[in-house]
Amino acid sequence: MCPSGSCLRLQPAAVLPRRHSSSHGENGGSIHDWKLRLGPSNTSPADDTLPPFACLTSDEERERKAEAYTPGTYHVVVNPDSFSALPEYAETAADGASASEPDIRRGSIASSKMGSIRGDEQENTIETDDPNVVILSKFEDTPRRPSSVWRTSRLSATPETAEPSPTSDFPQLSLHYSITDELSGPLEQVVMQGSDDAKLLAHFRDVVWKQLVQTQSFQGGSPISHFHVPGAEIFEQEAATFRPLFHAMMAVSALSLAHQDGGQSIDALQHYQQAFPSLQTSLRSPQDLCSDGLFLTHFLLLIYEIAAAEPGGSNLWSHHISRLLRISLMRRSTFGSERYPFIIWWVCNIDLYALLSGAGSGEFVGAMVKGNMLPGPDTLLYPTSPTGYSMIYPEENDSLPMILQMHYDTFVLAIRLGFLAADLRREAASSRFLAGSIGPAPFIYPTSRLKKLMELRNSLRLLWESPNAIWLRQNMRGFPPRSVELWQQSISLYHSLVLFSYTSMWPGQRLGPEGSPDEQIMRHSAAILRIAQNIITAGRSDLRFIIFPLFMVGVSTSSGSQKMMALDFISSMEKAGVGRNSTTTRHILQIVYERQTQQLMTMGHSFHLYWVDIMIEQGLQVVNFGL
Repeated sequence: MCPSGSCLRLQPAAVLPRRHSSSHGENGGSIHDWKLRLGPSNTSPADDTLPPFACLTSDEERERKAEAYTPGTYHVVVNPDSFSALPEYAETAADGASASEPDIRRGSIASSKMGSIRGDEQENTIETDDPNVVILSKFEDTPRRPSSVWRTSRLSATPETAEPSPTSDFPQLSLHYSITDELSGPLEQVVMQGSDDAKLLAHFRDVVWKQLVQTQSFQGGSPISHFHVPGAEIFEQEAATFRPLFHAMMAVSALSLAHQDGGQSIDALQHYQQAFPSLQTSLRSPQDLCSDGLFLTHFLLLIYEIAAAEPGGSNLWSHHISRLLRISLMRRSTFGSERYPFIIWWVCNIDLYALLSGAGSGEFVGAMVKGNMLPGPDTLLYPTSPTGYSMIYPEENDSLPMILQMHYDTFVLAIRLGFLAADLRREAASSRFLAGSIGPAPFIYPTSRLKKLMELRNSLRLLWESPNAIWLRQNMRGFPPRSVELWQQSISLYHSLVLFSYTSMWPGQRLGPEGSPDEQIMRHSAAILRIAQNIITAGRSDLRFIIFPLFMVGVSTSSGSQKMMALDFISSMEKAGVGRNSTTTRHILQIVYERQTQQLMTMGHSFHLYWVDIMIEQGLQVVNFGL
């Protein structure tokens, strides 16, 4: 039988470039029998002056040779002995695995590139009659990290006797790193200086995690206090001893880097695929199922799935959010509280927007509210102190706690509005089905639903016309940076919820008796556009929360100029995203705008159009609008 370790290492063919293929099979089969001559290639261009593939010493030469053929392939054939020299197999053999245990190695899917066949190792390569076939007697893994670091690491599961505090025992954290800084920190023993992973780690620190945090100021700091600029150390501390989290970090970072460069990322797929087998080999006890490493890994895998989503493609985001819910419930039951409450907030934020768009059922956020497990407003901020606390500085005392509470209250109302919209959409779909209609026929909504909608609108109005909200509006210009950013997020969410409540609760809503309050819609749209203008002018494209409000402006307002401004603002922020979500959002908005224009010309209004139906029709599932 093929050793399970070597099979795992070569599982996904997708990780290799299209010209390359790797073959493996059972010992003694034709694929491993190097004595069986493989037929020579039937392509031999006259302009191919390079030696056979087996004699090439660099990726550049292999690329040039491959380009000389009409699309050709060359084969890298390995057998079980090819892997015998790898450190993890030698170490595993020395450990003496029990006969009752499955023979699963610590290694996972191969991350080796074709460049690892170097010229100084040609004596280890068995020659064949076909110059386009390389048979390896020794498989060289790329030196991404010392295997001993991973081998001696254990999961960071919190002991049962640990203090169940969300701020307990944070290790000393380092300051934020720049791409130009020398690599240092918790992963310095894992990631080699100058390697591809070192570049991905720097990108994760400087770009990716800022988009996750969003409401942290990185410009100017605090004029009074010594402002600690928070970094990705919490992820790094766990990733240094938990390999799946490291792969998840690298996958998200590689995806973001590829998106910004406008290309495809094999590295992102490699790391993503390596995360799963390494999870299987890392979970050793029931206690590991509620470990910090597993919790953070599934969070980043959720981010990856959302950011990497392709139109019409399958997506595992709901799987990861379900796993996060189960892990969260286990952690709360075991430890009494959540060590990383801000992660709970981030997942709730993702789940809320999936609920509003109709892409999700609100499973996670609903469970948090129903079980009274939604973290308090003081946990909304990412930890900004070396001890893990979310610090509020003296100059923020007058504004930030009040804004945090406003945001919390608005978010809770948004959850209620999202679930009401889900109920109304289901009832409208059922009514449409029973009536045999395929279009957005007027929906006779129950009086009780309309009453709840009116109550939610009134609650939003009272919250944002309260004395605290009035004072915050009047003094916003003098706020410190973090207060300004969280205020922008909170008030833009409020304006977008008002637009949503008038236009997007069910198909054909604007055809109903309450009509379409165009003046009010344009006023809230203008407020969102002003906030977006300030964010873009300040160069803060990392503040992705503004994308959904801009989308709501585009689908709600009847003003052509406001629609175009919303489209332009979203377009200007596309490149800074981790994945394609902003691009997909703009694409949907363009289709909506075109359809609305057509209906306006033929019917005199565009109230029949429902953007959720267009998403379904186009196969564009938007879980998150800003990633």
